[in-house]
Amino acid sequence: MANQTGIAIVIKAFLPTGKSLDEQFEALSIVKTAHETSDYSALLKAASIEEVKTEQKTRRIEDQPQTQTHPATQGETTETTGGETAGQEQPEPEVKPEPAHDPEADVPAFLKKDKKSKAA
Repeated sequence: MANQTGIAIVIKAFLPTGKSLDEQFEALSIVKTAHETSDYSALLKAASIEEVKTEQKTRRIEDQPQTQTHPATQGETTETTGGETAGQEQPEPEVKPEPAHDPEADVPAFLKKDKKSKAA
């Protein structure tokens, strides 16, 4: 994990939908297209911007896997990502099945239902 410093941007805007079905459909289509394409420029152009807040933030991000070069036979090099050698088969780790969990094993005795004292 690494820290990444950046600027957080919060935009508060209003998009009027109109009264007719065509106006509402157009507004909702702009929103849907913006979400699908991740291009919010048309949405921001159509909306009226009320407030923009910015502040400096630090986030924790996953480290990128290190690419390493290992010498191979006959002067060739192979690149690896995350510790695996390219072109070589790695043995699969052995998967052990987990023991079956009894849900009543964690319940205290005084909370367990008594099977003998059922009302008829």
